Amino acid sequence: MKFFKWWIRALLVVAIVVALGATWWLYQSSHEAMQPQHRTQPSQLAPNVNRKASSKDSSSSKSSAKSHKQTTNKSKSKTSAKRKKVTVVALGDSLTQGVGDQAKNGGYVGQIKTKLTDKDQLNVTTHNYGKAGDRSDQILKRLNQSPAMQKQVANADAITMTVGGNDLMQGLQTATLSGKSTVTQMDAVVATTQQKYATKLLSLLTAVRNLNTNAPIFLFSIYNPVYVYFANVDQLNTYITGFNQVTKATANNISKLYFMNINERLSYGQYDTVAKRSALAAKDAKANNNNSFDGQNVEKALVGGSTGELNDYLSPADHFHPNHLGYSKMTATLYKTMQDHQSWMPK
Repeated sequence: MKFFKWWIRALLVVAIVVALGATWWLYQSSHEAMQPQHRTQPSQLAPNVNRKASSKDSSSSKSSAKSHKQTTNKSKSKTSAKRKKVTVVALGDSLTQGVGDQAKNGGYVGQIKTKLTDKDQLNVTTHNYGKAGDRSDQILKRLNQSPAMQKQVANADAITMTVGGNDLMQGLQTATLSGKSTVTQMDAVVATTQQKYATKLLSLLTAVRNLNTNAPIFLFSIYNPVYVYFANVDQLNTYITGFNQVTKATANNISKLYFMNINERLSYGQYDTVAKRSALAAKDAKANNNNSFDGQNVEKALVGGSTGELNDYLSPADHFHPNHLGYSKMTATLYKTMQDHQSWMPK
């Protein structure tokens, strides 16, 4: 189904590096000292005196300009020297890659670099190893097969991760393609998928921690990208919550790992109150004519039933990934968590 193929689209996202320059304004003034002259016999020295005075003023002005420039350069050098260097390595799937960010700023990875640079005066280097469509086992496989990736993880000051969404989608796809579309059948398939995911996730997190025993790991939850279209359907929400619980429980086995739950913020979007969500659920119930999750209905609602996106935080291009605003919400959560656990930051 096209609905499931969205998760394996690969997009190349180029991070825009913003260079900040310093400007300065120079004021020059010159003064010519005039010598009085005899009316009957003009002094032959006066012109020389004037030239000397002018020369002195010009020399003084040039010296002032040179001094000002040196001072400015020293100030810039000191400011640059004060910035402590940190390296952030990002691992994961399309959410780490930045798919859906119409600003093409690398999603949350590009935004957290900017925020740490501006707010904490850090010299930040990022390495983005996000790949659209990757499950937990595929991220681990890439890590195991790439010495360069292993080196960057080992040298990281902080590590960020997104994982789990494609693992869940694999389970839903398996259930749909095998004809197991009833609630009971799908529940059973997802339960099995969760158990396998827990094992694979632990292997991934353990591998990362073995490569780097000191860097904190900031791990995002998954969210429900179709909530606004099926607010009256609890089934998919239950699966999302279950996967997040597995992720959080598994994360508790890893030291210095901080789980960040973005489920409600991105799933609900602008429907951020109970009243708004209740009204949305009533509207969706009329449109869906049922209260169960169905892949074909989801695909129709997303692709054929809308020319835009009902969730202000998601991309209208695929109705699935965060847009620039959505990644800003992720970045805000990440930055706050980083501030709550600052031991990795240079003093």
